Amino acid sequence: MRTAYLLGAVVLVVAYPLATTSAQPAIKSVAALSTIPALVVGIRRINPDRRAPWILLLAALVAINISNVVGLFPGDPAATADQLLDAAGNIIVLFAALQLIRQQGPANLGGIIDTSIAALAVGGLLWALVLEPNLTPASHTHAAKLALFIVVFALSGVLGALAQMIVQRAVPALWSLVAALALALVADIIMAVTTSDWLATIAAMMTIGAYAAIGLFGLDPTAEELATPAPARPDTLSRGRLILLGLAVAALPIMIGSVQLAGGPRHAILLVVSVASITTLVMLRIGQVSAERDRAEAALRYEATHDPLTGLLNRKEFTREVSRELTYGHPSGIIFCDLNRFKAINDRFGHTNGDQVLVEVARRLRTCLSADDLVSRLGGDEFVILLRNTTAGDVETANQRVMTAANRPVVVSDESVTIGVTTGTAFADSAVDPEDLIERADHAMYLNKTTMEPEETN
Repeated sequence: MRTAYLLGAVVLVVAYPLATTSAQPAIKSVAALSTIPALVVGIRRINPDRRAPWILLLAALVAINISNVVGLFPGDPAATADQLLDAAGNIIVLFAALQLIRQQGPANLGGIIDTSIAALAVGGLLWALVLEPNLTPASHTHAAKLALFIVVFALSGVLGALAQMIVQRAVPALWSLVAALALALVADIIMAVTTSDWLATIAAMMTIGAYAAIGLFGLDPTAEELATPAPARPDTLSRGRLILLGLAVAALPIMIGSVQLAGGPRHAILLVVSVASITTLVMLRIGQVSAERDRAEAALRYEATHDPLTGLLNRKEFTREVSRELTYGHPSGIIFCDLNRFKAINDRFGHTNGDQVLVEVARRLRTCLSADDLVSRLGGDEFVILLRNTTAGDVETANQRVMTAANRPVVVSDESVTIGVTTGTAFADSAVDPEDLIERADHAMYLNKTTMEPEETN
């Protein structure tokens, strides 16, 4: 069906410049009308709860088709109605795109909104610098200028948003929608600034191509993917993004002020300086708030993944890291550590001094291992170590370093005491359950502890 529709669209594009002047509007009308059944086919594939963007797009095409019919009638009222209906259709396209963007999920809206702001600024500059000064006499009516402004401004923002969506998820159907809107935008611009017959013909062919691209979007089965939320992506307000947003906010007022300044009025410099200054300060303030938010989120992540006393990974995060290593197929080793005389130290010197001993043991474990190895406090006086990309022999070597480091005397209340540690090891060179691997090391530690003299562990 898509192939047949594409071939039919190619025939209409090729036939347009070859047709007579009286037949050309009919070719455009056929191209526009063909989008209606194509979108209906697409709507039927979408879950009823997620059809809003497609229904809005269908409504926009209905308005544009009515506009094309009205435009066939002579007289200024018909021309005005034609232009206003066309503008209304483009506004509905904007709402359709916004609804489609909303369905991508709140976690992905930040980047889409930022890109839309930048694209809207480009559209505003395009209107002020290129279009308005070069409009043809036919485009100088209030209705024509309003319709063109809406088309340029709205479609620029929509194109920016859709471009960012393509970056987030490369759904083939999106390319058809972007192509349709881009062709329509360029065609409208050409028609507004030139009276050349051959350029008008090219613009009309581009319009037919835009209709074809919308029809292909409706028929594309991959469009169903757009009805589901996109995978969440990190959304950070970086310095580069802040600069881009600042330029987008300030570009149009600064341009207007600069034009006025060049024309003579000296007070226009106040507009330029004030807009630049205020925008810079606003962006700095937003950057400060964003940085504070990022620091707060980082602190919350740290608290959720680390032991508050020793600063080591907690059990949940440690297990997640072990699972990641095993999923990648990396050979991994586990050393399970249990302090031998910690209860006696706690009872004799108090819990505060006992906490200091745990902090010192954690420091020693970190420093006796390589930077790639991870140490976690599971709770109480139990510690566990992940050795990444290792061998069984390296695990035993690291185990000896751990016991040597933990067996050194510790000063507690000006008294030197020896704690000692019992360890157990486990090695995995293939994917296994992380909890099972830790349990194997724990079991090995328990067996080693049962062979020791009671006074060594008390």
